[in-house]
Formats: sequence, structure tokens, C-alpha cells
Amino acid sequence: MEIALAGNPNVGKSVVFSKLTGVGVISSNYPGTTVEFFEGKAKFMGSTITVIDIPGTYSLAGNTDDERVATNLLFERRPDTIIAVLDSTRLERNLVLLFELIESGYHVIAALNMYDAMRKTGRDVDVTRLERILMIPVIPTVATKGEGIDSLLFTSVQLRGRSKFKVRYDSHIEEMVRELSGMLKEEDWSMPLRAVSLRLLTGDPRVVERAAPEAVKASESMREQFVHQHGEDIVVHIERDRFGEAGRIASDVVGESAGRKKEEGLISDLTLRPVTGIPILVAVLAAVFLVLVFVGGWIEGALVGAYTDALRGPFEDFKDGLSSGLAKGVAEGIYLSVEAMLALVIPYILVFYLMLAVLEDTGYLVRVVSLLDGVMHRLGLHGRAIIPMVVGFGCNVPAILATRAMGSKRERLILATLITMAVPCSAQTAIIIGTVGNYAGVTWALSIYLILGATLVFLGFVMHRTIKFEPTGLFVEIPDLRTPSASETLRKTSIRIKEFLTIAFPLLLVGSIVLEMLMAEGALQRLIEPSEGFMIVVLGLPGVTVVALVFGILRKEMALQMLMVLFGTSNLALHLTPEQMFTFALVMAVFMPCLAAWAVMLKEFGLKSTLLVTAGSISLAMVMGAASHLFLSL
Repeated sequence: MEIALAGNPNVGKSVVFSKLTGVGVISSNYPGTTVEFFEGKAKFMGSTITVIDIPGTYSLAGNTDDERVATNLLFERRPDTIIAVLDSTRLERNLVLLFELIESGYHVIAALNMYDAMRKTGRDVDVTRLERILMIPVIPTVATKGEGIDSLLFTSVQLRGRSKFKVRYDSHIEEMVRELSGMLKEEDWSMPLRAVSLRLLTGDPRVVERAAPEAVKASESMREQFVHQHGEDIVVHIERDRFGEAGRIASDVVGESAGRKKEEGLISDLTLRPVTGIPILVAVLAAVFLVLVFVGGWIEGALVGAYTDALRGPFEDFKDGLSSGLAKGVAEGIYLSVEAMLALVIPYILVFYLMLAVLEDTGYLVRVVSLLDGVMHRLGLHGRAIIPMVVGFGCNVPAILATRAMGSKRERLILATLITMAVPCSAQTAIIIGTVGNYAGVTWALSIYLILGATLVFLGFVMHRTIKFEPTGLFVEIPDLRTPSASETLRKTSIRIKEFLTIAFPLLLVGSIVLEMLMAEGALQRLIEPSEGFMIVVLGLPGVTVVALVFGILRKEMALQMLMVLFGTSNLALHLTPEQMFTFALVMAVFMPCLAAWAVMLKEFGLKSTLLVTAGSISLAMVMGAASHLFLSL
């Protein structure tokens, strides 16, 4: 049996999916696209059920890549049951997609999610009345706490009948639907003829290519006739009728009370108004920065101190017992790899991912999208570009993939370039905070972020003027602010850290061992010599830092870790001045994307664009590094 989860973006669909399936989730790209969907397994009464989490969509018409994939999956796979996940605090908007699912003849169940948030506003939904109107099961759920999930699965498996609910369209549209239905044969379609007729009237390509030529010709004539009679496209009128029906139902089943909380609405408005929203955003970013600097620095000191106190003595005794220099090099590489991971992953990357998950789950990130839409338009983008940028602060790889949410390939290329050159990932943040912030001071670290911010604006402005195009408009629904679930926040963070460790630690371990072996054999200096003059004269850095730059191409965090291996300590202040740390961190923040990000760029944008971005980032990093050295040496 196959169950699909459908719903608008930001309704908690992924949380419902994780509660139903647990572990063993498979991520797949839809054929011909970079859009992902997820499949998992759920156990029910000894049977295994396949659960599909399709991309969030506002309509089955499909305007964006995500929406088209969602529609194609439903159209092609025809799952046995569809769970329509609705945001109960925004019932009217969510009902429109539910109408389309019912209309298309699916077995549908409504999960009235975020029901706790609805009650906190002083409102309630008459679930029994809503079930009678829609003629489908409606189950209140609080996915973050697992409430209603068992009932959802039980009802999904037991459901057999289809709803007979119908949206009341304009009389002219209803007449056209009846006429088109008479031209179609039920055996040719896996959905009701009413749904086929409506999709013909809206010009759905999946239906048009399969319908009889006379029905297609008749639907085209009807669309032209409707525009002539009503002065607007029939698609607009159909959507208006659906919204009107949704509004009538929502007002009928949602009850207001005198005790409705006003405070949450006031706070929500403050985050969206530029005059208050910008200061709030600055405060949030400052809080994230200060937590990384001070909390991350404290955790690093505690972890590295405990590790050194406990193991450095026994390790030195063990190493002294080894006979060959090569064996000692391998042992040193292993020891320093563990120390470098303790100094990087938990103090900075783990703390950052925790804060990112909190900002996501509270609904604040979507508000930033709306707040900065006007600013993004000046860079040739729109507010939705903020989400990939924020993701880029975690890792550039998913951030580049997330650029598919943009409306055109040019917008995607501009955004991917900005992310690659001016948005430091968590590994680059660890380099900035772990070196400059930790040893040179907060002001120095903040200066790097200000420089990167100015670089982002400058590059975006130049590319917007160079690559001519009209940015697409923004349509995004703003969810209510809510208290994040501790369990969901920890789950997201653990998944991200696990992915990070499984890739980073093996590379770090191998790289550290190779470096120590090269040093033990005296071969490292021969690799450093060709570029030593450039590093010292132009960038003002020790010649050995070129090794860190090269290893940083594999994984950004390896640049910092290799420095620790090369210097034989995690206390870089013993070998680098604050000015050198500043220059090194600035260069690494702009330097070419890591190998994984480079591969994704190649797949998404082709060889020519990827090589241009790579050459541009390396050149810009060297110019900024040279300028930094020159300025700081005056």
C-alpha cells in the first residue's frame, strides 16, 4: 500500500512524515530535475506501507519546479491514500489544495496539523462539522508531539470511499464541465471526468496531451469564449471560486473567542515591518554571532583542554615506544585529527546547526524572506533567495541545490555565485571564529563578516547589471510564530551533524596521516617551496599555509585542521599573528568552493559557468588577501 503526504509549504508535512516513518528514509531526485522527494516505510498490523513525502505545493496547476514534481508524482503514481496536511491556523488557504485533491478522485484524509497553535490563539475548529461538509475524515494533529499520528495511519489504511464534496463554480463553468464530460470516456482516465474537464479548461498539459482532439479543441474554444464574456481568464475565475468556497467553510467551522491572544499577532507584525523588523533581524544575527564566538570558544577550550590533559601524556609515551618515524607520523596524525574535530565540530558547527534549527522551527526565517524582498530585488533576486543563503551558512552544497526555488536559471546562477563567494558555510565560520574570533578578538571576526556582506552586495549589484533579466515575483505564506519542539530541533541537528561527520572525519583522518608521513619523510617542504614566495610576500602568510589552502578544496574545515596538524597544536596563536589569522580567514571565506560544492555547481550549471565562478572566487580571494596584508602592514 502507498500513502502520499501532500500540503502547502510550511505546514509541518515533513514532521508528520518523520513521525510516520522514523528511520530508513530514501531521498530521490525526480527524473529530469534536481527536486527531491522522500520515501519511507511505516509498519501497521504486520504490513509494510510506503509513505511518500512530496514537495510542498499551493496548487496542482504546478508553476515552480517543486509544484510540478508534486503534481506529476500524484498524477503518475496514483497513491492509495493521500494525507492532506493542513495548517489549522490558516485553514482557508490550505483548503484550496484539498479541494483539488478531492476533485481529482483520490482517497483523501485531512490532517489538521498545528492544532495546539490554533488553540493558543483562542480559536477552535468544529472538526465534526468540517468532516460533514468535506465528507472525509479530519484528524487534529500536533506532529511535533506525535499527537494524532497513530489515528492518521489507522484511518489511512482503513479508508475506502471517496468524498462526494464539490466546489460550487460559476454556472457558465459548470455548463462547460458538463459539456466536456460528455466528450470523454471514463475508462480512459484514472480520475473523475469532472476533474479531467476542469483541467482541460485550465490547460493542464498532462491532461491536454492525453485527451481526444475534439475535447481539447472544444476546451480551447470555451476558454476564449469565457474571456470574451467575463473579461478574465477562466483559470483566475476557477481559483476565485475555490477561495470563495474555502472562505465560506472556514468561517463556518472556525470559532473565535473573546480570549484570543493579541500578543503573538503584535510580535508577528513587528518582525515584518521594516522599521522594527530590520533591528530585530540585526539583533538575531548579532545573537547568533556572539553565541558562536563566546559559547563556541568556551566549549572548544573545555573540550580540547580535557582531551589534552587526559591523553597527551599517555600518547607521547606510546609514540616514544614506536621505532620508525613513519609510524610516529601516522600516530600523530590520528591524535591531531581527533583534537581538530573536537576543536571544530562541537564548539562551532553543532552550535550553529542548533540555532539554525530553532530559527527554522519558530517560523522566523520565512519572515526574513518577506522582510528583505525589496533588498533582494536590487540584486536581481527576490526574498526567497534568503532561504538558500541561510542554508549556505550551514553548508554550500544543499544551498546551491536550494537555488532551484528561484524562478529562472539566471537568478539561480547569481544566487549560487553569491553563496559560493560571500556566504561562509559552517566550516568557514569555524575558521573565522576559531582563529580570528578566538585569538584576535570579536571585532576582527565581525570585520570579516562585514567585508563579506559588502562583497555580496557588490557582486549581486554587478551581476544584476551585467546579466539582464527581470526577477520573478515573490509569493510566500507567512506562518504564525511558534515555540520550537526540542525533540524536532535535536533531530534536525543530529541528522546534519551525522552527515557532516561521515564525510568530514574520514577525509580529515586520511589527510592528517598523509601530512604527517610527508613531514616525517621530509617531502612536505618540496611541495611548499614553489608557492612559498607568493604566500609570504603577497599574502603575508607562512609558506606552509598553502597546504591548508589546498586541503581546503576537499573540505573547507580541513584548512583549519591542517594548520593544527602542521603546527602540531590547536593553539594557532603560537604560530600566527592576529593580522595573519585575519588574512587567512578572509582568503578561506572567499576561496573556491569545496569539492562537493564544485561538483554540485557543475551538475546544476554546466562546466563553463562553474569554471568562471571558480576562477572568479580564487582571483577575488587572492586580491582581498593581498589587500588585507597591505592594509594591515601599514
